[in-house]
Amino acid sequence: MASRTGVVPLNATLVVLAGGGSARMGRAKADLPVRGGTLLEWVVGRLAPAFAETLVAGGAAPSGARAVADRRTGAGPLAGIEAALAEMRTPCGFVVACDMPRVSEALAALLVSRCAGHDAAVPRTGGAAQPACAAYRRSALPKIGALLDAGERRLTEAVATLDARYVDDAELRASGIAAGELADLDTPEDYAAFVASLAP
Repeated sequence: MASRTGVVPLNATLVVLAGGGSARMGRAKADLPVRGGTLLEWVVGRLAPAFAETLVAGGAAPSGARAVADRRTGAGPLAGIEAALAEMRTPCGFVVACDMPRVSEALAALLVSRCAGHDAAVPRTGGAAQPACAAYRRSALPKIGALLDAGERRLTEAVATLDARYVDDAELRASGIAAGELADLDTPEDYAAFVASLAP
């Protein structure tokens, strides 16, 4: 089945991170209303057609997706990635936090392609890695598991220990990817601006 862009789905899994607290937002980000559904449903609906399967880590899965439970409690998004890599049916997973609703199929496809031969492909904007929107191969699973066993919880620190292919600003621009795709919704103001951007 082709995606909305007419492209045959990637041999990869979409992994949406939907767990964690939302102190600055004041409510669960995954449940924020967007166009008659939730933010989680918006992200899944926007990206899932480009993938062979869709997993939701840390939350209930909408129609067409499958929920995966963390193997560890209180270990943050890194544990969600570990659980998804263990459960996915494809060799590569494209991970995106549910509060990054502007991420496109094109960015996902770019990162999946750049991940070939590496544990991960990670965007790096302004010199800062964005591991909550990145592609991970199954080869990263034992390394992530070992880090979690050692008490590591920080996603950025964990990615720094992987064989990661970084995709910097210039490469993103050359591929037609706007830096704004990687913006997340941290505050009610961010959310309001995103909803306003959807108005006809």
